[in-house]
This record gives sequence, C-alpha cells and structure tokens, in this order.
Amino acid sequence: MQIEMKPDQLWSEEAVAHFLGKSTDTLKRWRREGGGPAFVRIGRTPQYRVQDMMVWMLRNRIEHHDLSAPIID
Repeated sequence: MQIEMKPDQLWSEEAVAHFLGKSTDTLKRWRREGGGPAFVRIGRTPQYRVQDMMVWMLRNRIEHHDLSAPIID
C-alpha cells in the first residue's frame, strides 16, 4: 500500500492502521476512548490528516537515554 505524505492529505482508517501497524479495531477503540490521533468525520467515515498523525506521533515519542554514556558539559 502506497500512502501520500502531504500534510493536509486525508488518510482512511485502513491507511492509518497499516501505517501504524495496528488494527482498525484499535483505532475505533482509541476514538471511542478519546485516545489516538485527531480525526475528522466526513459523514460517518473517520479520516485522518497526515499533519495530525505526525503531531500525535511526536507527542507520544519516548526518548531512551543511555545512562551509562558520559555526560558532556
């Protein structure tokens, strides 16, 4: 599956699930519980903007710091 990455591009639920490696059921649960990336409804169909996906991914980014590495002042 090839997905365009334009910031205002709308992705389908299936495209987002594929990109994140999650199921559409997981996305439905996230929407129901108020988690996951922001989305818009077009009729009854949820759509996700690429920009909103990237913002959500950055907000959920976890950095692991190597505590054994020397501290450089």
